[in-house]
Amino acid sequence: MALATAGLGTDTGLARFVLRDDRYDVRRLVRIAGIPVLLVSCGLALALAIWVPDARPLAWALPLAAAADLCLATVRAHAMFRASVVVDRIVRPAVQVGLVALVLLLDLPGAWLATAWAAAYAVSAVLAGRAVVAVTGGVRRGTAGAGPSGMAGGPGAREFWSFTWPRAVARIAQVGVQRLDIVLVAWLLSPTHAAVYTVATRFVVFGQLANQAVSSVVQPRFTMILAGPADDAPALVNRVFGVTTGWSILLAWPVYLAVAAGPAAYLGWFGSSYVTGEAIAVALVMAAGMLVAVASGPVDTLLLMIGRSGRSLANTLVALGLDVGLCLVLVPRIGIAGAAVAWVVAVVVRCGLAVAQLRAEIGLAPPPGGLLLAAALPVGCVGVPVALAGLLGLSPLGWLAACLLAGTGYAAVVWRMRSRLAIDVFAGGLRPARTLEVAA
Repeated sequence: MALATAGLGTDTGLARFVLRDDRYDVRRLVRIAGIPVLLVSCGLALALAIWVPDARPLAWALPLAAAADLCLATVRAHAMFRASVVVDRIVRPAVQVGLVALVLLLDLPGAWLATAWAAAYAVSAVLAGRAVVAVTGGVRRGTAGAGPSGMAGGPGAREFWSFTWPRAVARIAQVGVQRLDIVLVAWLLSPTHAAVYTVATRFVVFGQLANQAVSSVVQPRFTMILAGPADDAPALVNRVFGVTTGWSILLAWPVYLAVAAGPAAYLGWFGSSYVTGEAIAVALVMAAGMLVAVASGPVDTLLLMIGRSGRSLANTLVALGLDVGLCLVLVPRIGIAGAAVAWVVAVVVRCGLAVAQLRAEIGLAPPPGGLLLAAALPVGCVGVPVALAGLLGLSPLGWLAACLLAGTGYAAVVWRMRSRLAIDVFAGGLRPARTLEVAA
């Protein structure tokens, strides 16, 4: 929550303005974003250290984490993603695991675990700083009137923050939607119920990782399209939106369908005490809701890139209100399944509002053929086979084997249809740059 607050929504602001703006003004834009982020993160770290003593082993690293996030957001805003993957998804987690393992081996006091985990952000801050210097180091400062806004150095602080501040509030609200249901279950029922609910919903994260990756990549692409010729923008936006939504479906739906086809077997991996009727209901409701959410595509990303951060904030606040209100009504009556229903309603309503707003604003209407094909393949290749195998009464290990077998066939079918699904474009992006240049 503190890191989401300290970020002030600057990752989205940078994604909107960096490629839309004159490239000579990037360093000024980073200063406009960075100074408030560092001040707020230092203030929050100090407040946590004073008022929450147990947080001191973590609080000192908050400014470093915020600085690393800001630098990596700047790099991503240039449509470059390698540094984010290496620093934030490989190096930092590896350093965290290594340092925590060292603390355990040395049998140090428990507070050292948090300190060791937080220390990895010092490494990521240094590496992220080097990455942003490599991207912006050769960029000169702009001259008067250089930016499209007609100001020296591109958009001023007022223009940047008038777009970004709603995103800062929305980011905090998003964290609330993602985490508050667990807190409410613990408060309204018991910590034991919250533990069961947490386990029953953990699979959601795996699909969200794929969705977040696609949304991060498409964010600067939308910016470039919308900054280009107005006549070409609607068709290109629809094309890119449809293709990336198809990729999200292809990556995330197999996870949700596999769980929906064998919820008891999935829960069995955490122990027999978690295989309850309530937990199974939670898994089924969550899987159904995420199928709908993923199929809606990167609607919030596109809404932000057309400059509607206020509408994105309103949608998120509506979702948060629905989640909290429905939890308070449903959880005391139907238990943890009520929290799942509340969460799904909140997420689906948020996506539905964004879809309606985009259709009214820019006439969003992606080609349906590719999306229908992308949805049919995981249903036919993963959902149906695993469900049929589940009729035989799968154990957790048997469920995993069925998922792997179905997944292998699914991957083969997707690859065979790669041109129709634009998977060849996705795969082409994984080739080294030299290979792509030769192919071009």
